Amino acid sequence: MKRNKNKNQKPLTLKTLAAYNQEVLFPYLEERFVSKREFNDFKNEMTDFKNEMTDFKNESLTNQDAILKKLDILLIEKDVREYQKKKERKLWAIIIRSLKQHHILSSKELEEIARLEIF
Repeated sequence: MKRNKNKNQKPLTLKTLAAYNQEVLFPYLEERFVSKREFNDFKNEMTDFKNEMTDFKNESLTNQDAILKKLDILLIEKDVREYQKKKERKLWAIIIRSLKQHHILSSKELEEIARLEIF
């Protein structure tokens, strides 16, 4: 059986292997791998970044907690204000009804109160 040999193929020698390694293999490996120092530098940068993100998260959550506390206070104050306003309206309704029944207010004054639409 006869093998067809490509005329461009030359036998592999130590010199051609070294040249191939210098020109092709080593530059490729340098692109794909990092040194131990480079890896440790990257690891330190990632640790610093992680710490910064943790600090940012903690600060954000603390600010959100403060905002929620203030909102809770405002909502409670709103409910109390609405309750007091309702009681005040009932009180004024009783006062005006009493003044009307005892003829203390004139019809003109009663009309002015009705125009205010307090109730």
